[in-house]
Amino acid sequence: MTTTVASEPFLFTPGMSEASSGASAGAPSGVGRSPAIEPNRPRGGGLDQARQEISQIVREVAAARRSQDGREQYLRFLADRVMRAMAAHGVVIWRAVDDETPQPADVHPAVHSYRVEHRLGTVTDLQFDDTAMAVHDRLLLEIAGQNEPVVVPATPGASDQNVPANPAENPAAIVPVLADPSATLPDLLIEVFLEPGGSPASQRGSLRFLAQMGDLAGEYLRADRLRSLSRQMKILQECHNASERLARLTATRAIESAWVDSVARLTGFPRVALCRVDRGRPQIVAVSFVDRINQHSESADEIRAAVGIALNRRGTLAYASLKNDRRRGGDRREASAADEQQANRSAVTPRWVVTDRLDSKWRLVLFDPINASRQESELPTEIRMVIERLLVGGHRAWMAAHRVETIPFGRWWSRLSAEDDESTVALQDSQARHGRAKAIYSAARRRAGLIVAIALTTTLLLCLPIPSLVPATGLIRPLELDTYHASTNATVETLHVIHGQTVSAGDLLATLVSRDLTERKTTLLGRRAVLIQRRDQLNHALVSSGNMTSGSVELQSDQEIIEEIAAIDQQLDLIAKSEADLILRARRDGRVDAWRLRERLAGRPLQRGDAILNVIAENTTWVVDATIPQRRVARVDGAMEASCLTADVSTRWAPGRSQSATPHRFGPVVADPVDGTPGVVLRLTLDAAPKLGDQPLTETPARVAIRCGQTSLGWFLFEDVINWVQTRVGVYL
Repeated sequence: MTTTVASEPFLFTPGMSEASSGASAGAPSGVGRSPAIEPNRPRGGGLDQARQEISQIVREVAAARRSQDGREQYLRFLADRVMRAMAAHGVVIWRAVDDETPQPADVHPAVHSYRVEHRLGTVTDLQFDDTAMAVHDRLLLEIAGQNEPVVVPATPGASDQNVPANPAENPAAIVPVLADPSATLPDLLIEVFLEPGGSPASQRGSLRFLAQMGDLAGEYLRADRLRSLSRQMKILQECHNASERLARLTATRAIESAWVDSVARLTGFPRVALCRVDRGRPQIVAVSFVDRINQHSESADEIRAAVGIALNRRGTLAYASLKNDRRRGGDRREASAADEQQANRSAVTPRWVVTDRLDSKWRLVLFDPINASRQESELPTEIRMVIERLLVGGHRAWMAAHRVETIPFGRWWSRLSAEDDESTVALQDSQARHGRAKAIYSAARRRAGLIVAIALTTTLLLCLPIPSLVPATGLIRPLELDTYHASTNATVETLHVIHGQTVSAGDLLATLVSRDLTERKTTLLGRRAVLIQRRDQLNHALVSSGNMTSGSVELQSDQEIIEEIAAIDQQLDLIAKSEADLILRARRDGRVDAWRLRERLAGRPLQRGDAILNVIAENTTWVVDATIPQRRVARVDGAMEASCLTADVSTRWAPGRSQSATPHRFGPVVADPVDGTPGVVLRLTLDAAPKLGDQPLTETPARVAIRCGQTSLGWFLFEDVINWVQTRVGVYL
């Protein structure tokens, strides 16, 4: 973009795109900017009147920048005044559209296009087709990048989308408007379509006037931004107060009602519904300013149908806009019955469905009046701020109250400690404040009475006498148990009994075979036969020989053979006794205790001392070796000295069937077989043998409940704490 004098035509040079030979063919022939040069002034009274009218318009626009009627009304007013002052054919105000791509918090979103904010006149962007619109958009981005007011001449038929041009038949004056002077791209672009055929001087004058209007519009935008920030601060404070009020509530029902009431009050929607979606089924839980909800009404069906639509993630919220069919007056006048039904129908209809996360179970349905004229495609920023904070604050308050209500008697406690009426939070007049103070006083009085009642009840319960029980674990075993072992290395040849079989004294239990004994016995028998044969030979030689000297030598050899044979006989006797020991017989009457005996021992080689089977003596005494925790030994010992100790023993599979046991004596300190903690063994004698079916059980884990007389509930609960304190304090006393 270059500067020209009054006698030269405008020249528009694209600065944001590279010129090429193909692109220059569709470029405008001439555009220009307005230097501070006054146009040719006509003479006469009409000039003074025009100046007065323009000055009046400038004063009106300057005064309107402090208006608080809203941005839409101001831009409509500005477009009207600019069009009247410049005698233009059309005015279009373009608004920058931010890129929705996520950016870091310290980076401003990038502007990628401009959207129409307001249009007025007969020549606007509505006359452009798609190709012309693309060329025009390229022109807007070019001017926004250079940030300078320009007049772009008409270039009808421009079709190259890479070259910025004005495809309209009228020249266009475009002025950027910046709300923030430090910004790189303008917030608004004011485009005015001028009278075709104007001179460069008149176009410069028009551009200078339009630039002045742009400066006034920038001042309005800055003031409006300050007012918007002030409103946002106020809204944030109100949202904070509403979240605190929700956090003070203790019942989920009260939180749900106050939740929708706060959203309706702060957003200005006439009706707000709160729905909870569980497993795809929406349920209406609260409606603003409504005490009872008719779940079968037509309005409830509309709310549930609205909750079922798909939501789109937009920034920090996920929401969707509902398309409403506005009913005409003639549609409502069909019949008397239809008129009555329409009269009873609600005057509002669902308009928005909002949630903070797509996977959230909470949905807010916002209602608008049926005859509302505006149909926004996106929620306003201030309303989004309110909904975002109240969704988070309400959800946290509801979850806190829900956790309390899930505790046993939690709902009862919440109702007892809650205020009489949750709506008293929002009352403003003196009578309402008096009622709220009375409700708070009543709730505080109920809470104080409840605390005193709980304290008295707890004291009485702690002083309540209860049986002093010491739980312990133990093993059930018989006192007379015969265990049979292998007397030497052997192999089980035959098993004559099974588990649980009743045997008498002398009954055969098992037969063992020792390979070593058999080999040794065979060797000794062979050696004995050789010695006997030699002895017979010596005797025959002695009878047949007549020499006395040789006879004495033979007698000495015969004596040695006889002694060796006697030694072999002794060894054979010992082997015979060992073989007799390998035949196991019952020593007394009893029952065999050897589960899976054949699977474990049949054909298995045993080492000397290995256990083979057990026989429980008939009519034996059964005992329980209970492991008492060391911190409970003193109590058990005191009960034994006072002769008030009793015990109940039960197995783990039948805790309800117990039998009495009598304490006998204390044993050594051992590790508990269950949890490994050290304890003292207490032997108790059972009154009867424990049986499972018709069989007694040995080494059976048991639960032992030792009764040590009476104690108080408080001492029973806090005995360990009291002992710990006494131990620690006693060191310093």
